[in-house]
Amino acid sequence: MITRPLKGIIPVVITTLKNDKSIDLISQKKLIRFLQKKKVGGFWCLGTGSEDMNLNFKKRLQLAKVLCQSNDGKLPLVLGAGFFCREETYEFIDSTKKFNFDAYHIMPYNPKLGVNLLKKYYIDIANYSPKPIWMYTSANWCQPIKPDFVEELCKHKNIAGIKYSSSNTTDQLKVISLQNQKFQVITAVASQLFASLAMGSIGSTSSLASALPEVLINIYNAYLTGNMRKGLKLQRDLIKFMKLLPQTIKKDNFLGGAEEKYILSLRNICKPIMTDYYRSLNQIERKQVDIALKKSGYIEYL
Repeated sequence: MITRPLKGIIPVVITTLKNDKSIDLISQKKLIRFLQKKKVGGFWCLGTGSEDMNLNFKKRLQLAKVLCQSNDGKLPLVLGAGFFCREETYEFIDSTKKFNFDAYHIMPYNPKLGVNLLKKYYIDIANYSPKPIWMYTSANWCQPIKPDFVEELCKHKNIAGIKYSSSNTTDQLKVISLQNQKFQVITAVASQLFASLAMGSIGSTSSLASALPEVLINIYNAYLTGNMRKGLKLQRDLIKFMKLLPQTIKKDNFLGGAEEKYILSLRNICKPIMTDYYRSLNQIERKQVDIALKKSGYIEYL
């Protein structure tokens, strides 16, 4: 089934929270409006960078409703429906199918599930869903998906694409080569954005794009206009910035949400509060982020 193409930079939309860890609906709407004005290519909602695995069903449903209403169909929006319990995936689909969005993305949060059962998992959900689904793979969270797996499932009439997050360049290139008018492939690693574009990716997601969309959009635009030297320089600058970010929080959280929410707090969009799995930045780490923003020149965007 054809959906609107995801082109350019697609933010993994950060989940904004109040001090009591409830969803901050006002900040969530503010974030969507902010990103729409930056001319992003669409929204990847309730993904790993949204802390979806640490949001209960009620909060995910609440978040899905406000995100879809705030976007109001202006940009392509792909909504996460990946739960460890498959019954909850079906229940979530039933509860959201009338919302205004383009497709579901499904992350199978079971790193031990074998390939044959993983195929069955995606086919069953694709057959059940009234909207198209996107596959979503990352070796950080689930069983790695190889190109031959994608080649088989991309033929399903209700599987619209895959978000392929991998450091394996050969596999990434093979999967990107499978895209066509009915099946889309997007990538996911900010430090690999320029390389992914060079391999033929037409879009890329990043949670960092929620906080600093300009940085990634500049790389994308440089590539799009054929300014390879500028694009490569901007990519290298981004990698340097990421290395300047505090490694202590990276070691604890793995996700970059704490740094990204802190940057969004500097932009007066939301509070720098994480869900309970994770922790927010301490004062030393905040200063490190401040220094990274200044040294990279990204402070101008704030």
